[in-house]
Amino acid sequence: MPRHPIEHAILSAAQYSAPWLICVSGGADSMSMLHACRRAGVAGVAAHCNFHLRGEESMRDEAFVRQTCAALGVTLHVTDFDTDTYCSQRKLSLEMGCRELRYEWFRRLAKECGLQRIAVAHNADDDTETMLLNLLRGTGIRGLTGMKGDNGEIIRPLLPFSRAEIQDYLDSIGAEWITDSSNLASDFKRNFLRNEILPALRSRWPGLDKTLARTRAHLCDSALLADSALARALGSCPEHLLPHEALKESPAPAALIHAWLGRRSASPTQISDMASAAPGAQWHLPEGTVTKSARGLTFSPPGFDSPLASARIVVEKLTNSEETRLSLRADRSQSAFYCAPPARGLHLRPPHPGERFSPMGLRGSTTVAKVLKEAGVPPAERDSFLLLADSADRPLWLPGIKRSSLLPVTPLSPFILRITLRHEQ
Repeated sequence: MPRHPIEHAILSAAQYSAPWLICVSGGADSMSMLHACRRAGVAGVAAHCNFHLRGEESMRDEAFVRQTCAALGVTLHVTDFDTDTYCSQRKLSLEMGCRELRYEWFRRLAKECGLQRIAVAHNADDDTETMLLNLLRGTGIRGLTGMKGDNGEIIRPLLPFSRAEIQDYLDSIGAEWITDSSNLASDFKRNFLRNEILPALRSRWPGLDKTLARTRAHLCDSALLADSALARALGSCPEHLLPHEALKESPAPAALIHAWLGRRSASPTQISDMASAAPGAQWHLPEGTVTKSARGLTFSPPGFDSPLASARIVVEKLTNSEETRLSLRADRSQSAFYCAPPARGLHLRPPHPGERFSPMGLRGSTTVAKVLKEAGVPPAERDSFLLLADSADRPLWLPGIKRSSLLPVTPLSPFILRITLRHEQ
């Protein structure tokens, strides 16, 4: 008798990746995976998490999984989590907290048991939901490609199958499963999409799931091409420097910067600014500082000397015309300081304790420390941040952050001085 397609998929996926840690909740998807692994002879042990979020129902789930694994002769590991406390201490949503807790335990357990993969029971419907959720959050190609069947650590053998196909399989072998009542409520974003939105879309477009699966396949191919191009562009770049030449030659500099930064926490707005800003601009990320110079973009981790420490002042003389004044007023990048002459004795220095600053466009003054704090400069870097001062030692410009209202340009100024920084790295 030929194997069921789900059992065949399980056996094929396990050929070079078993033994598995089989993650079992008690629902139809994970029970299908558990039974298919047992019937196909795939080696592994089972794991169940009790998050204690649904009272007696959580205990019912655990008891059901224990009973089923015992009947099938599958070794089972169970753990309990104080989920509410964990999420409260880390200010996480329940959804994100549960994810962190279970995957941290899965990884530790798989290592202790000498297992090759963590097998989770995501299916084709889950893949569609993930694609649409990422689209609604805002994402790039990678976010629309859905989940990987096998990323070398986590394997998803049921990804080609729909929930309906999975439940039909369980019915065909006479296997039971239980339903998590929280999945029936639409209070979580995924549940709302699953229970309210997707049924309406499928009723209007019956072939929705196959169409979106085909789209994900096309996007995967596009992502491979994009990754290849980005790898070539970044291949000769040192980790701390994205050269100006690479940015200039790239048809999509923002995408190149995003790939160069990797997992560093830059916002889309910051990345867009990095692509267009002039030398002298600076961005403060949780993982370090990015500075734009004539050489390109430089990343400095916390504790490194600020890239401004290797900067020198460059003064350019501009014609004072209405067109020039309009262009400098439109320059909000903070990558240059514009002023009227005379501007003598310009120098770079760290802030003085309690020093005050008069930002352009703000009545009165504030402290330099407050401006740096609001700009996101880490506390450890504020005392060593270099600002531009004049011959009277007054702060004129916090490079990449704010200009002062001193030495304003007027139509009567004989010419305009444009002050920038050149980085010698």
